[in-house]
Amino acid sequence: MIELAKYFRILFMSVRITDERLKDFCESHIQRLTANNPGGVFTTILNNITTAYNSFFGDMSSESLNLAVQEGKTIAMNASRIALEQNLSENEKLIAYTYRNAPETYEEFYPLGLTEYQNADLPTLETISERYKTVLASHSADFPAGFVTDYNTFQGLFKTNRAAQTTAKGNVAAERSDLATTRPALALQLTTNLLTIALQYVGDESKADVYFDQSILNAAFKESERKVAANLDPGETKNLFDNITKPEVELKGKNDGFSELYIGFKATPEEACNLSDRKVNPGEEGIAIAAELGWTSEKRFLNITNLSGLTGSFVVEKI
Repeated sequence: MIELAKYFRILFMSVRITDERLKDFCESHIQRLTANNPGGVFTTILNNITTAYNSFFGDMSSESLNLAVQEGKTIAMNASRIALEQNLSENEKLIAYTYRNAPETYEEFYPLGLTEYQNADLPTLETISERYKTVLASHSADFPAGFVTDYNTFQGLFKTNRAAQTTAKGNVAAERSDLATTRPALALQLTTNLLTIALQYVGDESKADVYFDQSILNAAFKESERKVAANLDPGETKNLFDNITKPEVELKGKNDGFSELYIGFKATPEEACNLSDRKVNPGEEGIAIAAELGWTSEKRFLNITNLSGLTGSFVVEKI
């Protein structure tokens, strides 16, 4: 059967073609198209693919830069958190002694003990460290001046570094959102170029190798037999693997974005995951066997879905 619908699909959107591979494939195509443009017949699609490439590559470069900045900000934030927690721990000794006969005042500082600060997530630590600052100010007369100043310095540095980290994360999220737009645009233009060139040389399959490097695509799909990584648009579902045949196959994954994702085996590569599937929170990583993710002989497509409103990012591999 001749499937006519396939000629209307946008190609090069597969999660198995990494951004880096797509970049290489596109660069090769632009070079080949530039060198084989008889009478300028392909000038329009050459200009269009160059524009789409520049937009996509620019966003890739920005994402890499912002990831590096985010990592640096995170290191600084973690160091300032450790310093703040150490100060809180050292302060506790003097505060406990000062209010040894007034436990109700001690509890204003440490209502749930030191562990409340040590176990808090970052947004909570921001909130309760502000609470501590207010309480300390109201009882400042009970302590040496340097005692209050030191805490305010540590807490202020933590807040500053936390704000910088949050801003950096926002920049990464914004660039990933841009990539979610520029990659489909590039894939669309590559598909347009393929069809335009094919129309010019109907019946001459040898022209495919003149304008496109099939080996780059082959390498991409071979590489992705075991590992895939990509961004995921809000509401989007992608098929990760369709070649898992045993329930005991181990899979390792990480959500390296800022939105929660859902992963599981489905009956078709297009079927979306839902709230009943495995939820993977931002920053979470782990290992599971295929059976734990719902693999059966009828459900052999490992899919991943982004149900949030932010662009997600992930990496999954068979081990």
